[in-house]
Amino acid sequence: MKYLFIFIFFLLNTKAKGQIQSIDVSASGLTCSMCSKAIFKALSQLDFVSAVKVDLEKSIYTLTFKSPERVKIEEIRDAVYDAGFSIETMQMTANFPVNKAINNEVVLLLGYQFKWELSSEKSIKHPQKVNFLNKDLLPVNGVYSLNF
Repeated sequence: MKYLFIFIFFLLNTKAKGQIQSIDVSASGLTCSMCSKAIFKALSQLDFVSAVKVDLEKSIYTLTFKSPERVKIEEIRDAVYDAGFSIETMQMTANFPVNKAINNEVVLLLGYQFKWELSSEKSIKHPQKVNFLNKDLLPVNGVYSLNF
């Protein structure tokens, strides 16, 4: 009985706690394989990134993390820019600490503030893939806008 209680507590605690599972970065301005390699190297050197998978046809880099609690969105953005390229789109797959996304509602996840920009209320899957809407991935008043 004691172990069942611990298991249920652990399960509930991990569901309630948000977590970023992966981030897909689509870069623009790539003209050759050396460009792709420069971005790959820059993203791989981030201390919280465990792996970078590359889809060369679509110029998409999928990042997974050593510790989801330490993900730094700004460092991902800066690594691509420092390699000499820009980010076309960025998507995040995360477990959000809520079950519904309501337009203009702000949700906290690992120290970040995210605001939903949706046409209607939507149920959130766990995990949910979302799109960053902020131009140049710069938060507005500390808030990143998302949709899916």
